[in-house]
Amino acid sequence: MLIAGISLIFIGGLLLLWNLGYLPFLGLLWPLPFMIVGIFLLYQVFGKKKGDWYIFPGMIFLLGGLFFLLLNTIIQRSSLIMIWPVFMAITGLSLIPYALKRRRRHRIDLLISSIFIVLLSLMFLPFSLKRTSITFFQFVLKWWPLLLIIAGLSLIISLIIRKKPTK
Repeated sequence: MLIAGISLIFIGGLLLLWNLGYLPFLGLLWPLPFMIVGIFLLYQVFGKKKGDWYIFPGMIFLLGGLFFLLLNTIIQRSSLIMIWPVFMAITGLSLIPYALKRRRRHRIDLLISSIFIVLLSLMFLPFSLKRTSITFFQFVLKWWPLLLIIAGLSLIISLIIRKKPTK
């Protein structure tokens, strides 16, 4: 109760100073509480060994807060439409620690899915940033058989991992 009371007084004082115009930069730092919540949730899992279900929301809060903090301070708002694949990457990266804490079969399924989401977002990023000379449609028409190769490799790797002998 004491910590909660002191925290409320501190936050209220900061917000009052911001409203009165003494801390104009404070409006740029609104993602920090989300990042703190994310760090707290991840601490609950990795520090106190609480339930694994805190990992995904903790990573979303932390990485999402970091993204919006960068958007407020470094990245231009007009470029948000160009960096939409970053949201996919945040989701994929958030699933990786969750996948690593799961049991064997679920771990493999979640890990493959999360890596696929990250790779897909990295594939979309050059097209959304207009860093390529061809369109995404032209790219897909030329390289779509690569998806079959990747799918086949994924199936073989997951089969090998699942068939490992247990002691």
